[in-house]
Amino acid sequence: MKRFMIVTSLMLVLFACNAFAQIRAFGVGGGVVLPTGNFGNFASTGFGGGVRGFYEYEGLDNIMLTGSIGYYPFGGKAYSLFGFETDYEYDWTVIPIMSGGRYYFGATDAKTRLYLGAEAGIHIFSLSLNDKDGNTVDNATVAGSTEFALLPMVGAEIGPLDVYAEYSLSEFNYFGIKGMFKFSLGNK
Repeated sequence: MKRFMIVTSLMLVLFACNAFAQIRAFGVGGGVVLPTGNFGNFASTGFGGGVRGFYEYEGLDNIMLTGSIGYYPFGGKAYSLFGFETDYEYDWTVIPIMSGGRYYFGATDAKTRLYLGAEAGIHIFSLSLNDKDGNTVDNATVAGSTEFALLPMVGAEIGPLDVYAEYSLSEFNYFGIKGMFKFSLGNK
């Protein structure tokens, strides 16, 4: 009975929240990501892209909820064994699956709006070992990892263009400079 009440309460809260939410826009874009900390020892600059949905709650004009997914392959770094260079290199890939929010400064009808935001979720990392020609070595998808991540961000929306900087706080840290083009769904 206790579980039934908890599940019922959660469903009521979720349905109540969704009744006031509106999908306002979605964005498609890309960017450059620079590994930092220990991750920078194993990976080099990455380029990739993703999509993001923007949800608005009635009455909260300066707050936007977000959800995103992306794909960012990082360049390889030379693989050394016992201090000797080899003809192999590491290649890293990350798939971020995130949700969060933004707080916008200024009027809702301004052409340029600055914002602070953050997203939390998971990063799915994979590592492969490639030869000097870029071919994956047989049986060399060495590791995969799913890590919790937090992404604080700061940015500006200039019309439909969204430009922002973010920093990934996870087991594998990186700094990203990204941009996306937003498509309005006409709800507002």
